[in-house]
Amino acid sequence: MTILREFEYEDHTADIKVIGHGNTPKRAIESVILGIANVIYDIDKVEKKQEININLKANDILEILYKSAKNFLDLFYTKKIVIRDVRVKHLRKIKVREKKTFFWDVDITFFGEEYNPEKHGRKKEVKAVTYHDLNLTKITKSHWIGEVVIDV
Repeated sequence: MTILREFEYEDHTADIKVIGHGNTPKRAIESVILGIANVIYDIDKVEKKQEININLKANDILEILYKSAKNFLDLFYTKKIVIRDVRVKHLRKIKVREKKTFFWDVDITFFGEEYNPEKHGRKKEVKAVTYHDLNLTKITKSHWIGEVVIDV
């Protein structure tokens, strides 16, 4: 089975919309994150020398998409880590019995290395991930898209 993981861009006023494709919601989120990374630097020049694991919790799956993308930006701008790949693991909806509500929980692993401007280059400055036009949609049984608008 082929795993669909790719991204594309769409102009969006003064911003850029990153559209990630995947055969599951997890793969679509991964593709969005890689698409954002590729706006900033050349992801093909990054080696997988380190792994960074994070856990996120959110009220809904769109917030998971937003927080995942924001965590990548924080990783790049505060820790100077560039990524070549990302794996979304254990994306799950958890019921809170006492309150009869749900929350989402996800584990994410980023694979990359320390940023070197001479090696990785620099394309655009991404200021922020926005909630505007945030989307995660099932297109067919095996095709999901995630959409995030980034402020450049």
